[in-house]
Amino acid sequence: MNEHHAVLILGESLASTGYLSLAGREETEMEILRFETLSIVDVRKIIQSAYATSLSANSKTIVIETRSVAVEAQQALLKIFEEPPETTKFILVLPSQEGLLPTLLSRVSKPGGLTVALKTTNPLFTMFQSSSYSARMECIARITKDKDTGQIELLQAGVLWLLESNQLPKEASQLAYCVMTMNLRGSSKKMLLEEIALILPVVSPGR
Repeated sequence: MNEHHAVLILGESLASTGYLSLAGREETEMEILRFETLSIVDVRKIIQSAYATSLSANSKTIVIETRSVAVEAQQALLKIFEEPPETTKFILVLPSQEGLLPTLLSRVSKPGGLTVALKTTNPLFTMFQSSSYSARMECIARITKDKDTGQIELLQAGVLWLLESNQLPKEASQLAYCVMTMNLRGSSKKMLLEEIALILPVVSPGR
C-alpha cells in the first residue's frame, strides 16, 4: 500500500468504491469489520486480530468500515498503523474524513486510483456534468437538504477525478479549493457545491 501500511478510502463501503478491483491483486486473507462508531474497545480487538497468524495466505488485510471514529480510537489506531505486524495491512473506509485527527491522516495513504475507479461507476457525477446549471442547482438543493453524505461524496470524487486527470487546467485551482474546503468542519457544502456547479462546463453525455 505504497508509503503507508494503511489506506483511507472515502465511501459507504469498500465494495461501493470499486477499490477492491485495484487492491485485490495480491493473495491476502481479507477480514472485513463493520462498525457504526469505532471505539477504543473495537480497536483493541482489531489489534489482537492483526497479530493473529493468517491461516489461508501469506498476508492479512483488515478492512474497517465505519461511520465515524472516536478520538480515543483514533489515538489507538496511530501506533498499529505506524508499526503493524509485517504481513498485516489496513483499509479504513469512512463516508468523510471530517473529524479525523491530522496525526491519523498522516499515517494513511489515499490512493489516486480510487477516484478513477469511482469515475467509472459514478452515474451521479456523469449526470451532474451533463445537466444544465439550473438542474445542477436543483440536485444540490435536494442532496444537501436530505444531508445525503453519500451523494455529496460522489460529487467530490468526480471533481477529484477531473483534477487528477488534468482535464480542466483553467478551472483547477478554483475546483481544488472548493473540494478541499468541503472537508473542513463548519464549511457550507451547499455553497461550495453551487460554486462547483457554476465552474464546471456542461459536458454532453458520452463525451
